[in-house]
Amino acid sequence: MSKKANPPPPVPVRGAAALLGLALAEAALSIYQWKELLTLRGGGTTSCGISEKINCETVWNSAFASAVHERLGMPVAVLGLVWGIVAMALAALFLAWRSSGHTVRPAVNGLRLTAAAGVVASLVFGVASASSGALCPTCLGTYALTLAFAAVAWKGLPGPVVPQTGEWGRALQWTGGFAVAAYLALLIPGMQTPRSAAAEEKVATMSSTAAPGSLEAYLLSLPPQEKQAVSNALARYKMDTPLPALSATRRRYGPENAPVKMVEWTDSRCPHCKSLVEVLALMKKRLPEGKLSLEARQYPLDSQCNSALPPQATDGSGTRCIAAKAQICAEDAPDYWELREKLFAAQASLNPQNVLSIMSSGTVTRSQLEACIASEETQKKLAEDVAFAQQHDLHGTPLVVINGREALPIPSFLYALIMSDGNPDAAAFKVLPAPQQRALQAHDHPH
Repeated sequence: MSKKANPPPPVPVRGAAALLGLALAEAALSIYQWKELLTLRGGGTTSCGISEKINCETVWNSAFASAVHERLGMPVAVLGLVWGIVAMALAALFLAWRSSGHTVRPAVNGLRLTAAAGVVASLVFGVASASSGALCPTCLGTYALTLAFAAVAWKGLPGPVVPQTGEWGRALQWTGGFAVAAYLALLIPGMQTPRSAAAEEKVATMSSTAAPGSLEAYLLSLPPQEKQAVSNALARYKMDTPLPALSATRRRYGPENAPVKMVEWTDSRCPHCKSLVEVLALMKKRLPEGKLSLEARQYPLDSQCNSALPPQATDGSGTRCIAAKAQICAEDAPDYWELREKLFAAQASLNPQNVLSIMSSGTVTRSQLEACIASEETQKKLAEDVAFAQQHDLHGTPLVVINGREALPIPSFLYALIMSDGNPDAAAFKVLPAPQQRALQAHDHPH
């Protein structure tokens, strides 16, 4: 009498359940990053813009992130969500098939292929993030979840690690099908997410004539989220009370009687300051002559030369202080604005020697520059700039003040306000949506 064969052991579910949880966490984190990216593109402040070195915004505004968005139609955060949806779907498929007694091998193979894709993507995006010069905390969270997913997929799922003969087809069918469906579902909202250079491109293509209706046409050409950002910024600008300048103008671009008098404070190592300098360089080429008067002031984020900062606020290199003083020393030079733009263009490689080389590459000699930087007069001018900025309750750089009122450094808003001759009640602004209440509540230090 023959013995009955022992039934096969039940397929374990713990690994698939863990993968489902990790995929849900990764998808949730991707949604959060997408939401923060939309906040950034709308001119708001993100929770992970902690400092110059710990700053998701720098990574999201990098050339690599912009190239990914341009080529694939969606930002990196949305690609992370696509990956999370695929991982969730395959883990759920495993559990459903296991409950019904169906073979789980296609789902197992799909989960491991998805895990491998996640590891490769994490390495690529990690290297790209590191090259931007800043650390993105939420990105690190995504990489950690993806690597944990790969470890569980490798060790916690049943069967051979590599698909066997005849198993590739169904594994690719299910994995590819879920990936295509998720990508197509998110493509339209991904394409509608504003790109980092959208506002700058709008400014760069504007006509240099002040034709009737040109401001209204410009505002109507903006995407909905950017229109809302301009509306929010305009409302906050109108809430501010104009304050008189604390010190006389030292160097001005444009005529003294220009209807728009802008003062901007920057730090040489601040990524958003670099963006502001670049967009103002574009505006100077596109704006009708005589509309803008511009002053560049200094607010180095280094306590070695900025007494408004706590003693620990320094990296010890002195780069920021030397760059601020070098710009002050070049204010009387005919090529001042060109030297300043050249300095910010080299931001990623700045150190004290590079600063001196760049700022002495024009009409100011190296010896003149070094003597001026060491002078008490230059330190006095820097202290004036800091005190002037503190009048506006500055919390970071860049700070922009137009006609005595603080203005958010959103390129499309600045351009529109200048085109309106600094009139926040210009009729053209009526095409904008109503400001959001949360934007008005964020204005917590009215003057």
